[in-house]
Amino acid sequence: MNIALLSATLAAVLWAQPGQALAASSSKGDCLSCHSALKKRRFAHGPVGVGMCSACHGAEKPVKEPAKHHTFTPTKEQPELCLSCHDGMRPQLAGFKVPHPAIESGCTSCHDPHGSEQRFFLKGKTMDQTCSACHEAKTKAAVIHKPVGTSCGLCHDPHGSANAKLLKAASPELCFGCHAKVRQELGGSKVHAPVKAGCVSCHDPHSAPKEGLLKADGRKGLCIGCHKKVGERVQSAKRPHEAVEKSGCVGCHSPHASNHDHLVKEAMPKLCVGCHAGMKAEVSSPFLHGPTKLGECTGCHDAHGADNPKILRQYFPEGFYNPYKDGLYSLCFNCHEKDIAKDERTKTLTDFRNGDQNLHYLHVHAQKGRSCKACHQVHGGRQEKHVRENVPFGTWMLPINFKRTARGGTCNVGCHNPKAYDRSKAVDNP
Repeated sequence: MNIALLSATLAAVLWAQPGQALAASSSKGDCLSCHSALKKRRFAHGPVGVGMCSACHGAEKPVKEPAKHHTFTPTKEQPELCLSCHDGMRPQLAGFKVPHPAIESGCTSCHDPHGSEQRFFLKGKTMDQTCSACHEAKTKAAVIHKPVGTSCGLCHDPHGSANAKLLKAASPELCFGCHAKVRQELGGSKVHAPVKAGCVSCHDPHSAPKEGLLKADGRKGLCIGCHKKVGERVQSAKRPHEAVEKSGCVGCHSPHASNHDHLVKEAMPKLCVGCHAGMKAEVSSPFLHGPTKLGECTGCHDAHGADNPKILRQYFPEGFYNPYKDGLYSLCFNCHEKDIAKDERTKTLTDFRNGDQNLHYLHVHAQKGRSCKACHQVHGGRQEKHVRENVPFGTWMLPINFKRTARGGTCNVGCHNPKAYDRSKAVDNP
């Protein structure tokens, strides 16, 4: 600060304790004898403290009103007047890429030139109140950002900045100053696109109606603002995914970053068994269904909701007995050859045949056609082709007792007499 214009006494006053005031006379009498209230402010501007009004005020303006209404011309125009002493601000103001527009109107837009009850001679009772004189109050919503409740100056530079909105640093670096944990999250190889654009893509930096300062309901409403097709699926699904209903998108997805595709918190099937604990043993089996092995639960299930039971992408019958018809097992035939259930005789479609008799056809076209899952575990099992060890039948679990042979196999299950099959030479079963 340039103090050449001020006396040694003024320099002392600049460091005076709040409430301390010094009396002195101006060249035209004692201004403070009339304007005594100016001395009583908790933080008095240095020239006021020593009665050195002429440091800022020049010649008296001629007026028609009584003398008590006299006014004075400033010794210089703002901001040059202020920079005469506060010269440390000069290079700072000159270097701002984004200056505070209020500076064009003068420093006294925000500061009281005589003094204030607040530090920095702010006109408002707080910095926030000073700012809200021009800026609409940002604390109307239910959840208020803690820095907003403390001081606008924690995030904004009141004079100017190299960043938009007078921010002290660019987003997200500014936010990381407090939210260090989020910085760690962003170490993931997959970063959510809005995060790259800035935290304010999803969060309101001042106040918001929802926890986390989210601009909309974080369970679904916020995300479907961008992910519209997913939103339509969630809204229209006859069978909603319970995880979406209870926890919203963040039940499965990390909103900031992840090491997994689609920002899921864990790779599948580990992610899914976090809720579906009963599936853990099955998905840990030595012989896994292809989608399970590839970690693609969503190959069969729609994680956001579906029109079919068990949020399956396509229809699959729930019952044990199902008279065969086209489309009955369309879910399975997305991957498996559909003719396996249509051709009564074959030597190429399947190894599950007795000679050329297609035993898949036999089972699904029987008088009481069986579902695929009557013999196969859906996610994985302890036997090849994830063949079941037991068949669910009502409340019973009937053992299959399947044994594989070099050219076929045998089974001794509760739903029929012992049977055998041989691909090379058909077995005549009684």
